[in-house]
Amino acid sequence: NYQSMYVKHGNQFESFVPFMSLYPGRKENTVFIGRPIDFISFDEDSIKFIEVKTGKSNLNEKQKTIKYLVQQKKIEWHELRFEK
Repeated sequence: NYQSMYVKHGNQFESFVPFMSLYPGRKENTVFIGRPIDFISFDEDSIKFIEVKTGKSNLNEKQKTIKYLVQQKKIEWHELRFEK
């Protein structure tokens, strides 16, 4: 099945992306998440959400929602602290 072949190759391709010159983050600051977004790069000047697509693939609905929320600056910080 062609779709599963593209998914398999896309997943393998993703592991090389942080080493490419066009990668927008710093590879040493990158964490692979996988779902729903591929990478997050915690750089000195910003936090970057990075989604990798190959061929004609598009963002799914969850990814579109995340992109919208980031663009609208609907991002929060929560710190949970537990006592002994």
